[in-house]
Amino acid sequence: MPKRAAKPKLGRLEKLDPTDYWQTQADFQQWLTEAETLELLGEAAGLSLAPLADESLPELDYALLTEAETGLPVLVAAHQQGPGLSDLGQLLAWAAAEQAATVVWVAPDFSASVALTLDWLNQSSEVTFLGLTVELWRIGKAAMAANFMPVCGAVEDSEVELEAEAVEAAPAGEPEPEPEPLTPLQQENLEFWSGLCDRMDRQGSLVKPGSPTPEATMGFAIARAGFRLNAILDRDHGSLYTELLLSGIDAQPHFHLLAEEREAIADEMGLPLIWDGAGDQACMIASTLAEVNLDDRDRWPEYQTWFCDCLERFYEAFFDRIKRLDASGYRPLPRRATMTDALVLPARPRG
Repeated sequence: MPKRAAKPKLGRLEKLDPTDYWQTQADFQQWLTEAETLELLGEAAGLSLAPLADESLPELDYALLTEAETGLPVLVAAHQQGPGLSDLGQLLAWAAAEQAATVVWVAPDFSASVALTLDWLNQSSEVTFLGLTVELWRIGKAAMAANFMPVCGAVEDSEVELEAEAVEAAPAGEPEPEPEPLTPLQQENLEFWSGLCDRMDRQGSLVKPGSPTPEATMGFAIARAGFRLNAILDRDHGSLYTELLLSGIDAQPHFHLLAEEREAIADEMGLPLIWDGAGDQACMIASTLAEVNLDDRDRWPEYQTWFCDCLERFYEAFFDRIKRLDASGYRPLPRRATMTDALVLPARPRG
């Protein structure tokens, strides 16, 4: 018999809160206008979206696109949290100002009153309104994926039926199953990250914590999509890590553009840094604290203080640099000069 091919290892799928990833409304809106996001959004909305050719348009709180097949204007707006009826009024004002033929509204969720209003608008006007929720998922410890789901407005019946078939509803009157209890290690992680979040809130940190997690890694948004600050508990090696994770197809160009300033960055931060650009779509810049004993809870405040300080230094050093990055400006070096191995650079302490 022929030998059966080994099955790929399945990663753990974890749903994230979009507000933990996109810190501001502007970050969320900017991510929506990126080419890869527009392709994904267009597939979910049943539209072929293309940016306007006029690059001199002012920066707005929404994106004005065109439907490639018809050439008609499409207004795409993002809302970082569940929008209310007052937000819907602002959306209608934008649509009227731009004479939009289609309005696509993206948010983590929609209230029943907003969804009902969008449905009514589709029945009583010539403009097409579509509300899509956005879900953010993490696969394993690094890779993340976004998913759009049409939930109100001009949703085709077939799409609704497909969604109903894909989700097995619980029998009426039957209570929701209880979530699986946390393991002792997960409970310990949750308590550690809860303490870190409390400390960051008290200090008024530049880095905005989200919800504490039972996992060994807790993530924080920074600057734009494709970049993530991570705090990591490495019990196997008795270490803590603060890392800037670069992901996606532009991870390598972005990494090497940042690496051109690695000495200046290390001096600004006053930390020894690990630069690891070996991954095709996942690169990392990190700092570590060794000889850590997480079993000693009396030392947790010391470790949480280290994370607070380290995360702040990463944020201050990289935020503006990340905003300015343009992957098209990267020119690969000759093969012998590329950074293929992890590089640790010492730095002078900050005064």
